[in-house]
Amino acid sequence: MMIEKMRLKSDRALSLQQLACCGSHCCMPVHGKDLMVYDHLDRQKEPLLLTGHHRDVSAMTFGHGNILLLCSASADYIVVWDIELCKQKVQQGKVADGIIIGKLLGEVVHLSFCYADERVAVCSGATIYILSSKQQQVILTLTGYLGALTSAEFCPWDPDILVSTSEDRMFRVWDLQNEDVLYQSFVLSAFPLSTALFLEDRHLITGSVDGQMWCFSLNDCYQCHLVMTMDLQMMEKRHQRTVNQQGGVNQTESDEVVSKPVLRMASWSQIPDLSADKKSWFCIGSSDGLYVVDVATSELQTVLYFKDHPDLSVSRAGSWVISLRHDKMFFLVSSLFSPIVALLELRVCDDLGRMWTSAEGLSVFPSSPPLLQSPLNAELKKKESNLPKKKGGIKEQPLVFNSKVKSSGYSSAPRKVLFSPKTNVQKNPPTKKSPKKFDLIHKDYPADSAAPTVLCVDRHITDKKVSCLQYSG
Repeated sequence: MMIEKMRLKSDRALSLQQLACCGSHCCMPVHGKDLMVYDHLDRQKEPLLLTGHHRDVSAMTFGHGNILLLCSASADYIVVWDIELCKQKVQQGKVADGIIIGKLLGEVVHLSFCYADERVAVCSGATIYILSSKQQQVILTLTGYLGALTSAEFCPWDPDILVSTSEDRMFRVWDLQNEDVLYQSFVLSAFPLSTALFLEDRHLITGSVDGQMWCFSLNDCYQCHLVMTMDLQMMEKRHQRTVNQQGGVNQTESDEVVSKPVLRMASWSQIPDLSADKKSWFCIGSSDGLYVVDVATSELQTVLYFKDHPDLSVSRAGSWVISLRHDKMFFLVSSLFSPIVALLELRVCDDLGRMWTSAEGLSVFPSSPPLLQSPLNAELKKKESNLPKKKGGIKEQPLVFNSKVKSSGYSSAPRKVLFSPKTNVQKNPPTKKSPKKFDLIHKDYPADSAAPTVLCVDRHITDKKVSCLQYSG
């Protein structure tokens, strides 16, 4: 069950903007140019106000290290903030400031730290800038896309590998050390929005705006091999059908087509106290809720819809930020149509654990015995063995020699009439054979013929529906 911990209101819609959230803090822009950092573990503390941008802030992200770093970007500056150092300066009555690592790089749509927090990937237009997080330095520039970039993520196990996605419906795997493209994907069905990299299995999953997901395996040469494709809408229909069958509910499927973009993905492999069979699970933030998918089976495990939680401030999401802290997951979700941002909390092992336990241990006992005409009362007739009976063979007898042997016709007189034909035989009319109605059943259906479409026999057996058929041929 998702709990809303904070409800933040902005002066403008933030549905298409990258926000920032980690296990202890969350950040959003205020008044366009300023940043407000909230400590959601201790909500009694005053939020930290960061100023310094001269243009509207368009993207922000937190680092991964013990020293909490925040990177924010606008059309004029790319700034890295040390949160604890900024808090100390504010307590001393000073103005909190950061380190400018880039200037005039254009409209930035996405930022990401490497896992050592030494470099920052900046997506602006169709260009990726790799910047140093400690000083103003452009380490390298990556170009070659035909459309605007949507994301760029560093590889968890190799800091020199970067995966980027673009609106030209392709993603690329970059070798930052040699400034070369290791892999370029085929053209996807829609442009990808998010990418998740799994550390244990070395899997790369990318999700697009039309709800399609592609799972690739990465070898040592970082050549991607397609493992499976997943459709979020089709998985939802299969999951709903399974839930209805378990609950005994006959619900017709709706033909309504609803867009389910893959806005954000995150792996569960780093959650402690999680069983081994759930290490391959990952969550997907879409416009109508949170989806939990098992990569091993490519099946949907559970869905947490916004409509099932009427106390939430967000009914349709425009952007997601997912972060982990021990056994908790925090989601910073912006509303699609209103200037509202909500911080949601989910206890994975407690809340979802109850749902999995109740689903796995569900047993249904009948309240009454089955009807007499129920197919459950039918007994299978035992087939009699058609083995041929053993015929009596020649038994072993003692050998006897006779002194006289009777001839077989040599001593009798020869026959005078050998053959006498019958000339007055009346021919009987041929008997008509009754047509076999079920002769087609005993023959193999020809392989070169099309599937049968014409109804031959229609028998009315009972007023109730037939639940079981058995062929006795």
